[in-house]
Amino acid sequence: MTVLVIALTVLSARVADACSVCFGDPNAQMTKGAEQGVWVLLGVMILVQAGFGTFFFHLRRRARRFRDPQPRPTFRLVKG
Repeated sequence: MTVLVIALTVLSARVADACSVCFGDPNAQMTKGAEQGVWVLLGVMILVQAGFGTFFFHLRRRARRFRDPQPRPTFRLVKG
């Protein structure tokens, strides 16, 4: 019974028509919109990665400053 259902499903499937994006029309509006969407998402990803890098660089500098504090100036009494 299962084999019959699978066979009927495969044999009765219609041919799928591809849209202009899938078919590859480079001048279609959907293709241009999809390309612009890819560029926007790439830009967002680069900004997020840059933000993480800047944040971790800031933490590294702050940890160094905390670990190796600058020596405090010593005050001596000058007799004069």
